[in-house]
Amino acid sequence: MAEMDMGLSPKKKKHGRKKKKQNLFMSIVTGLIPWKGDSTTEIFRKIVFLVALVVLVVAVVIIAGNMLRYEELGANAAVDAEGNETATNAYIVELKNRTPTQQQIEQLPEGSINEEYASLYAANNDFIGWVNIPSTNVDYPVMQSDDNDYYLHRDFDGNYDFAGTIFTDFEGKFGPNEMPNNTILYGHNMLYKYQFAALSNYPRDIQFLKTSPVIEFDTLYQKNKYKIFSVFKINTAEEHGEIFQYNSYVYFKNQSEFYNFIMEVMDRSLYETGVDIEYGDELLTLSTCDASTGLDDLRLVIVARKVRENESPEVDTSLIKKKSSVKYFDAYYDVFGNTWSGRTWDVSLVKGMEEYLRENGLEDEPEE
Repeated sequence: MAEMDMGLSPKKKKHGRKKKKQNLFMSIVTGLIPWKGDSTTEIFRKIVFLVALVVLVVAVVIIAGNMLRYEELGANAAVDAEGNETATNAYIVELKNRTPTQQQIEQLPEGSINEEYASLYAANNDFIGWVNIPSTNVDYPVMQSDDNDYYLHRDFDGNYDFAGTIFTDFEGKFGPNEMPNNTILYGHNMLYKYQFAALSNYPRDIQFLKTSPVIEFDTLYQKNKYKIFSVFKINTAEEHGEIFQYNSYVYFKNQSEFYNFIMEVMDRSLYETGVDIEYGDELLTLSTCDASTGLDDLRLVIVARKVRENESPEVDTSLIKKKSSVKYFDAYYDVFGNTWSGRTWDVSLVKGMEEYLRENGLEDEPEE
């Protein structure tokens, strides 16, 4: 009895046909794919698993494809005279650096002065100019189409490209003596630090602003530099709270509309830069997506004003400082608990602003 309890009793010979053992491959197949004899629950489980597996494989393929594309872009990136890598693909760099032919120069629009862009314009007449932020990898051609969707996911040649191309608002008019009151440039905030991804450094690091306080935007007709005076984040979804339509100001109808725009972008700015502003200044606005807060549908916006005639393009960076009170929106306050405590920036930096605020009852003294 003791031997039987311990499992040591003599084995009995089994009669009947021996069941054929499945090989490893068939075991895997029958374990993953609905098979004859499976219960309803088992079939459902296998179908759910297979669907999830297909979704995972597709996602991995897409991610891997994008990684390979941007690794290739990085490998082909140009390097400037100071050894800084630009984030422009090799084709555009080569096109920009190519010596234009006399025929291409002659085909430029009347009044064009920047002949070095003749080959870019010849390759695509939607080319309007070039944006560059010194000491960053923002160094791109700027396009303009009949709407603001075309280059959202198209490359310089108009082929599909998720990263898109930097483009300016379709409403702006450019000519020998013509610029929008506020030139708006749009670009994606891309992985691998391409397109307008570098703009994310402005709200994160005041030193970045001090290193790169000036934006260069040359059109076919002009060479322009702009001094940054506002860096802010804004919501674009009504469920997040009040929406400030910063991108609806391409042209200012009057002085009051100009002051209202400046008031809003300065109230929301993370910094005060010491750059003075006056009605009639030409503005440049850079717009990209922002995912730093975890909230959806946010934009990061940089606003600068054009360097005036006979004015130094240098910025006194010692005047750049963080503001103690920044205007956000409801969803931001709900998550981070901050509140708008009143206007703390120096309104005297904007010529005529004090009078505008007083006459319109918009004075907002900071709370103690």
